[in-house]
Amino acid sequence: MNSGQKPSGTRLTLQKQAILDALQACRKLMTAEEVYGRVREKYPNVSLGTVYRNLQNYSQQGLVRRTLLADGKARFELAGHIHHHHLICLTCGKTTEVPWCPVGPEISSFMAEQSFTPVSHQFEVYGYCRQCRSKPEPGQ
Repeated sequence: MNSGQKPSGTRLTLQKQAILDALQACRKLMTAEEVYGRVREKYPNVSLGTVYRNLQNYSQQGLVRRTLLADGKARFELAGHIHHHHLICLTCGKTTEVPWCPVGPEISSFMAEQSFTPVSHQFEVYGYCRQCRSKPEPGQ
């Protein structure tokens, strides 16, 4: 989101803009706590509740994409990115964008046969990144 834009029907405060700026600067999936940490660097009086509330509002407005991962924690990113999915390291949490969508013709045909209209979907692959795989196991 460009600095001049604002979510429809809301007043874009400096703290709200800082939330969007944090997501844009990081360009990876972030927890609300990570966004909060970045926003607090500039606005120390911002509350975690304010960050949660605004991330939820932005998600409902379609400005921010919310992804619920296997650990039960929601992660957020700007929705302006091209549709993509993620590889997620179970050790360090590093996320890597998969630049294509695995929903191919077979799944699309099956949904059509079932008269099913998809609204959204998620696809994440969990495993271990190169750096974490090369680390020795504890006690070795």
